[in-house]
Amino acid sequence: MYNKIYQILDEKGRVKTGIFLDGPYMEKKCILKPETVIREENSSETADQGSDVQLIPGNPEDQAIWDKYFNILKETRETKVAQADGHRLFVEDYRKNPRLVIFGGGHVSQPTAHLGKMLGFHVTVMDDREDFVTRERFPEADQLVYGDFKDLDQYIAPYDNAYYVILTRGHLGDADCLRRLLHRPYEYLGMIGSKNKVRVTRENLLKEGYTEAQLDEVHAPIGIPLGGQLPEEIAVSIMAEIVKVKNQHYSAYCDEKVEAAVLEGRPGVMVTIAEKSGSSPRGVGSKMFVEPSGHITGSIGGGKVEFEAIHHCKEVKEKEVKHYALTADGKDSLGMICGGQVTVVFEQV
Repeated sequence: MYNKIYQILDEKGRVKTGIFLDGPYMEKKCILKPETVIREENSSETADQGSDVQLIPGNPEDQAIWDKYFNILKETRETKVAQADGHRLFVEDYRKNPRLVIFGGGHVSQPTAHLGKMLGFHVTVMDDREDFVTRERFPEADQLVYGDFKDLDQYIAPYDNAYYVILTRGHLGDADCLRRLLHRPYEYLGMIGSKNKVRVTRENLLKEGYTEAQLDEVHAPIGIPLGGQLPEEIAVSIMAEIVKVKNQHYSAYCDEKVEAAVLEGRPGVMVTIAEKSGSSPRGVGSKMFVEPSGHITGSIGGGKVEFEAIHHCKEVKEKEVKHYALTADGKDSLGMICGGQVTVVFEQV
């Protein structure tokens, strides 16, 4: 399944998986793939509903099982263990390659694009003035787009892990962008402007049939209030708000070396921390890929747990859930005094 997981992640920027850690469905796994749908204008559906989800069970015969727990999977917004009929369901929320799309190539957009690149975003800048989207103005941008904001759907493909920033030169351009972006999935949507301009734009869109729920999702006026006046200061407030939104739900670090090992077709066992408590070294979702040759990519924290996990990989047939206690005695004890516990998932790839 990991080939499919990483392929979806590259395409969509987001993907989610679920695996049972106990109960009658223990070790059964599925994927939730975002399916982007651009709603019709004036649709009453909120922006978050702009992305449907395709449920892909590890075994087609398990479709009915996963249909039963679909809502739990969909509503779990971070990497964690959820409860499903009293059983532990480990949900992994993978995110990768966040895209920052800036509409408007003015003086605030330049430092915003620069900060976006510093923070690891793929950066696109669009303007309806050709001389405002040049390499001289945006040397670090990954993509520069010249075109009418009303036609942005022709230039900017929908993407689930997208952060949209509206900084056009006037309220008409802002409204044109907002009308189209409200029908897409996004992680963040913000619009610059005074409180009065934001109020007028909101009132106009409500008259056109957009809902309070849709417009409440928009960060406007944009940014965390820092009191800054300079373009660079405003850019900091915008990116600070984006970073806050980006990190409000826990997503495990996506180790690109582990991903590359899988996509290269190398056989091995994927080892993932699903639960932890007390003094355990790495976070939930940490991964290690152990090949038959003994070559190891990634880490679940080193030390005794990793040592034991590596040796256990030789015994893994398909999937297995194993508990380690970082205690001196008792069940699953590793003879340690740290006092933590770790649940590890092993999967043949």
